[in-house]
Amino acid sequence: MALVRAAESLTAVPTGRDRLWLKRPDGSELRSRFRTEGGHDRTQILLLSWFMRDIRDDGRAVWMEPALFDLLAGVQASMSAVHGGALPLMVTSGYRTPGHNAALESAARNSMHLYGYAADIKVPGYPPRAVGLAASFFSEGGIGLYDSFTHLDVWQRRTWIGR
Repeated sequence: MALVRAAESLTAVPTGRDRLWLKRPDGSELRSRFRTEGGHDRTQILLLSWFMRDIRDDGRAVWMEPALFDLLAGVQASMSAVHGGALPLMVTSGYRTPGHNAALESAARNSMHLYGYAADIKVPGYPPRAVGLAASFFSEGGIGLYDSFTHLDVWQRRTWIGR
């Protein structure tokens, strides 16, 4: 029985506030326990930062703000609890290079994506407003609701509705 529990723990889907289950539209995914009793696990933050790289611009990456992962984990844990099972977060945009950001028509010139403070996410089966509501319980930063995704960042508190 102990062996079964050990095996289950290795394959368990992260749903706690110390864990994340992230996916990208290309099918890649990462499951990470990024927090320990001692704080953020730097190796896991590095792996998460790489996962959030700009896949449209040579895979360039920066160190992502660990508070962003805390926010994402809070959103994921609360939505999974309401859903009754683990839900992945689909990352549509993490870090953006200045060139990539400038090429986007609707991107803010000083976007928090440029600094590793923001993520655009989707939660399968839930509209952006539900994700934004969940984020409002954990965020001191920005929450932007768009037609097909939710922008979350860990800069200044503000909310907006985009297209």
